[in-house]
Amino acid sequence: MTLYIIANPHAGRHQARLIVKQIKELSSAQDVKSFYTRYKDDERRQVNTILQEFQEKDFLLIIGGDGTLSKVLYYLPQHIPFAYYPSGSGNDFARALSLPDLKTTLALCQKRSVREITVFTYENGLLLNSLDAGFAAWVIQKAENSSLKTFLNKCHLGSLTYLVIAVKLLLSKPTADITVTNRDGSIRHFQKAFFFSLANNTYFGGGIMIWPTASAFNRNLDFVYAAGKTFPQRISILLALVFKKHDISPYFYHEEMEKVSLEFPKNTLVEIDGEIVNANRITLKAQKRYIYL
Repeated sequence: MTLYIIANPHAGRHQARLIVKQIKELSSAQDVKSFYTRYKDDERRQVNTILQEFQEKDFLLIIGGDGTLSKVLYYLPQHIPFAYYPSGSGNDFARALSLPDLKTTLALCQKRSVREITVFTYENGLLLNSLDAGFAAWVIQKAENSSLKTFLNKCHLGSLTYLVIAVKLLLSKPTADITVTNRDGSIRHFQKAFFFSLANNTYFGGGIMIWPTASAFNRNLDFVYAAGKTFPQRISILLALVFKKHDISPYFYHEEMEKVSLEFPKNTLVEIDGEIVNANRITLKAQKRYIYL
């Protein structure tokens, strides 16, 4: 019985190696083998290396941010259960699923205690938390390239980056044009959408709520939209997000979707699980996964 670990040493406050050391002290596995991602999109190579020797009795633990987890799951065969211990700056997936501490996580692996979750695959990847366009995508893009995030991470306040940048972007009117095709073939066009999110998780941006009932334990995506045509409306939308008043705000539209296709004009900023995606068309399909929990 071997515990395999894929860890991103660059995530969050760069704590992955320390966490792996703690695991080796706590784990009752006969052997612990750790694999560290070395560069962007290195998850594929690490997964393929592990699969060459992985057996049914073994375990897989992923350490990193939500982006690391999303990429590993994209390359990992669907039937293999996984454990996840967050070390990113936002950790929205762990927050929404109320993932336990490290010792409990290892114990759940030993007990083979798994729960089924739903993720969504698309042409070039996997959606774990959310797909965002318009305002939210701009916030994520600015945050990932911000020296402020690096500084706040060192102060254990990395999630504040998104809120600070969100306030700064309110005046710039970051919007997106999106065409949505639902499973039944119905087509809708959204022009200059301020807030547009397809959520598989309650949170994004380090704890900002997308929709209160969105969850990977559900089989559907939560479609959340707000036009935000005027500056006062955009202020109201942001406040509703921060103070979790979505269901009483007059500006939010919400529905659940099982399968959906999106089309965007060229150069539209689209974000999936904290990373900018270059695509003019994305089709999302539900996929079952199994997490030690």
